[in-house]
Amino acid sequence: MPDRYQDTMDKALQCIHLARAINDRYDDPTKIPTAEAEQRKSLLAEAGRLQELAQSQKAQDDLEKWASAPDTDQNVLAGSASKAQRDAVLNGGEQFAATNKAHAEKMFAKALRTPREHLGNTLTLEEKAAIIEDSTGQIIVPHDLAGPIFLTLPRLGVLRRLALTRPTTSNLVDIRLITGATAAWGKIELGTNATQYDAGMAASGPTTVTVQNLNALVQIGVDELADSDANLVSLVQELVGAQFAQAEDDAFANGNGTSKPFGIANRATVGGAIPDSQGVTAASSAVSPDLLKSMPFKVTARFANAGVYMASDDATQAIALLKDSTSNYLWQPSNIAGQPGTLFGYPFYRVSGLPSMTATTFFTEPSVIFGDVNSGYLVADRQQITVQRLDERYADVGLVGFLFRQRVGGDVMRPAAFSKYVL
Repeated sequence: MPDRYQDTMDKALQCIHLARAINDRYDDPTKIPTAEAEQRKSLLAEAGRLQELAQSQKAQDDLEKWASAPDTDQNVLAGSASKAQRDAVLNGGEQFAATNKAHAEKMFAKALRTPREHLGNTLTLEEKAAIIEDSTGQIIVPHDLAGPIFLTLPRLGVLRRLALTRPTTSNLVDIRLITGATAAWGKIELGTNATQYDAGMAASGPTTVTVQNLNALVQIGVDELADSDANLVSLVQELVGAQFAQAEDDAFANGNGTSKPFGIANRATVGGAIPDSQGVTAASSAVSPDLLKSMPFKVTARFANAGVYMASDDATQAIALLKDSTSNYLWQPSNIAGQPGTLFGYPFYRVSGLPSMTATTFFTEPSVIFGDVNSGYLVADRQQITVQRLDERYADVGLVGFLFRQRVGGDVMRPAAFSKYVL
């Protein structure tokens, strides 16, 4: 088979570029997660095995060609790859980017279609090297395919778009490493000069953020599983991204910290991390224009200048109906797609996860928040998504279940950045 050598070389190149992609994602090689380090090691080992096979195939092809034409001057040892092929192996190149993505789609789609107990018998050695499981046996979604899911999250969610997002390789993030900065005139270490400008930590708050498991259960029909690799992967990215975005936004708004992030409203409860002195107190359950307008003045100018209003669904409706003395609405909708409306000149966002005004929690958990979310709230991302196939659970209705897992945490890191509207 004259193309066997080239086919083997192409597979070796694919393994090399997949390994290079893992290596290039981390500036510090010591920060490469164990699972990805093992994946890179397996890919390079498979590339070496394929290289030996390709060299043997080339040598055999040259010998057979020489044997069929003994009068010609053949160089049997000229069986190495061409210079262009060698340069591609050593240096990589953008021309293989599309090939790598298609290869990742093919491998991942095959893993989705194959029951877990059959993976070992169905996949080739090259495919096994490209598909890596974590310590719990879940398949790690390749970085090139997980990227579009992470891009979907800020597009569909509100708070991730506004918050400070930091990648992490740890399960616990020390907020003090991010917020613990001060400035003063003169010698700070001696403390002999006047005011030190704190980083917004004057109000006591949490010191760490715990990374939690966020699960999304997706059911895909058997017919959809048989679709093309690109269409199947695109369907998974869309479904998973939408589920993660909704769950994240609700937790960032009002999560209670039990197997989920702490939300801003939860930290803004009466007597909570966000001090009551940074709140306005309503005389009734109706929203008051004067109290709303006073909320930016409950935080320092630094946070007010970058502040936004956020309100629950019913609070948003009530605020949208407020009028001034000349019957003009106070809330102004945006004329630009994707941009928020404004209230008293500040951006206004509807956040469905905030507590409802009609709920009993309204007396302790605010439905309206004002603040600088980027300075005040931290989202910690592990930047890794895994998937587990559930074969039996939905078999009777012609569906296959997939449990996707993301690792993410969140908490208020600067309570001084927020004010609240409570009864």
